[in-house]
Amino acid sequence: MNIEIVFALLSGINYGVIIMNLPPVLGELMALYGASYTQISILLGMMLWVHSAMQIPAGLIVDRLGIRRTQALSFLCMALGSALPAAAPSLAWAVGGRMITGVGTGLGWLATLKMLALAAPEGRSGAYQAFFAGLFSLGGILAFLLLPLIARAGWQWIYWTPAILCLIQLLFVPSLRAESPAGDRLPLPLRRIAAIPAAWLVGIYHAISYGAMMSLGNWIPSLLAEASPGSGAVQLAWGGALFMLVSGIGRISGGFVLFRVSPYWIAHGSILILALLTAALALVGQAGAVLPLALLGAWFGSFVFGAIFQLASRAGPPESLGAVLGFVNFLANLGAVLFTLAFGWVKDAFGSFALGYAFISPLALLALAAGLRVLREENDGEKTSVK
Repeated sequence: MNIEIVFALLSGINYGVIIMNLPPVLGELMALYGASYTQISILLGMMLWVHSAMQIPAGLIVDRLGIRRTQALSFLCMALGSALPAAAPSLAWAVGGRMITGVGTGLGWLATLKMLALAAPEGRSGAYQAFFAGLFSLGGILAFLLLPLIARAGWQWIYWTPAILCLIQLLFVPSLRAESPAGDRLPLPLRRIAAIPAAWLVGIYHAISYGAMMSLGNWIPSLLAEASPGSGAVQLAWGGALFMLVSGIGRISGGFVLFRVSPYWIAHGSILILALLTAALALVGQAGAVLPLALLGAWFGSFVFGAIFQLASRAGPPESLGAVLGFVNFLANLGAVLFTLAFGWVKDAFGSFALGYAFISPLALLALAAGLRVLREENDGEKTSVK
């Protein structure tokens, strides 16, 4: 196993700690900052908003700076952003630090996906991309287990811990290969990337799978409460934890299946199954059926991750791979945000989440019909057909 793959797998765990270092100690932070739930939600969400906004520019940056320099910039941003809030017990400092951290995670996520696409054995990039993304869940679990204990030494360790991990991994960046094998070819401009049909279809597949998975994850306690009169969302929060565990396992298992099964079959099949599962969630109201269906949605919405990025890695030329991956990831994050907001609006407007799932199901079928025409496996099994 080469250094790039080992580095990427360690990054997956590291990102889990960096992104999830606050939720395990929210009570302590709210007391420290004297923050309301609205204020603390801004702190929690700021990094994810910046991370999402960085996807397209990060792809363009990694294509121009190269993988090694982008990784170095990423870990410097994450170390600085993680350490900055430790300077003073100030909510403003904490929000500013999370913004800088979001710039770092946006750069590093795209640089790592591109690095794996180039460094993995032929036809195996999606598997290793899935392992990288799946290990994020392990990092999140470690954050929940360890940070409440570490924080007993002082609240600053909530922030110093991820900063130190970033600096340690930064030491290994010089060992990475500096450039991709794209030669002197210039990256395509963004307008050319946005004109690739395969990039749009893979991005829509990812938006549906990731968007459905995240909307289910965000609303699963409320969904269970809706199906279980007399129980509140707080009482059913364990459903969200179980959901995210299944999601992480789904990504890793999807990577292993890619060693044997074509990413085209996995992508098309998963979108079809998600269409059926969301239709079932729209029709079934019993709590005993809602949780298994939601967990299956988490599994298939995550299982397809590696296949999607293996197809995305074939959708454009190597010199523009970062931009293509960033475009696909941007569509996925947009889907997650819009689906989550739409589900909340549907619940307020109609008193039930059912119509939200009723919308996703036909949308998935329409995407599948388009994907079957645009994403076709060629004889060599290594290129995505762009019609």
